[in-house]
Amino acid sequence: MSDHGTLSGMRRLLAADFARILHQTTGGKPTARLRRLMHLLLPAMQVAILHRTAHLLHGRGWRRSAALVADLSLRLTGASLHPGSRVGPGLFVPHPARVAFCATAGADLTLLPGTLVGPRDWVLPDQPFPADGPDLGDGAIVGAHAAIQGSVAIGAGATVGIAVCSLRDVPAGTVTMIAQRQVRGPRRPQGTIHGR
Repeated sequence: MSDHGTLSGMRRLLAADFARILHQTTGGKPTARLRRLMHLLLPAMQVAILHRTAHLLHGRGWRRSAALVADLSLRLTGASLHPGSRVGPGLFVPHPARVAFCATAGADLTLLPGTLVGPRDWVLPDQPFPADGPDLGDGAIVGAHAAIQGSVAIGAGATVGIAVCSLRDVPAGTVTMIAQRQVRGPRRPQGTIHGR
């Protein structure tokens, strides 16, 4: 059985999540023990704890209990992760407000605020995990207010930029962005002479 299906595996995943959160928030600098423990209270860690718990319950067939834990996560942190979502170690959701996730992902996933990642037709937490959810590779980053919908593959190390809606596969290591709109100043009437 993989790390996702056992209690000891869940502990290993949470340890990896905690290490990632600690590294991201401290820049890898050594910190005092008490300060390290305070990181357990961060919303990012709460999302990880609640999702790992819900996923374990969901995998054991306790869908209603898993849905209750997922609902608790939504109420406490603002993040809604489907209990069937399989996420590798190193989950990082720094600002979980309005994050909705129903997909599979590899290690070191980053979800920024307002992201929507899931199938075309959304499913409730107590429903079975859909077959047409997105698949995100290791090190994927989903930017703020971005959306990934349908059975698309986001490659390892790829970044879906701010406010991008991705309905197609994104190759590994690439960055998708919205084209910058040009902002021009007011037009000057023709025939005017500058400097007079």
